[in-house]
Amino acid sequence: MSILKKLMVTAAFSAAMFVNAAYAENVKIALVVKSLGNGFFDAANKGAEEAAKELGDVDIIYTGPTKATAEAQIEVVNSLIAQKVNAIAISANDADALVPVLKKAMERGITVISWDSGVAKEGR
Repeated sequence: MSILKKLMVTAAFSAAMFVNAAYAENVKIALVVKSLGNGFFDAANKGAEEAAKELGDVDIIYTGPTKATAEAQIEVVNSLIAQKVNAIAISANDADALVPVLKKAMERGITVISWDSGVAKEGR
């Protein structure tokens, strides 16, 4: 198993573990990348999808902005909060700029982890 696939399996499993077991529907984990159309992130999504299949009852939402900016990622995260996802795994475009919106997500009960490019500690 490749390092990237192991990372995605671990991230998906970790996020799923912290989600309230009372949910009757599938666990929704958002994989937020720096920008769409990047082969590295496409490979990460493939690994996440494989991990979700192995775990069962996990849906991966692969998303990100078309331009690699913090402002665009903030819009994406706000949309995910509105969708009430269970977890957000984010590769941050800006470690500090994303903190307020990720705090908002955590206040709403959404588990937040960062991967590839971290977020400041208070935002995860």
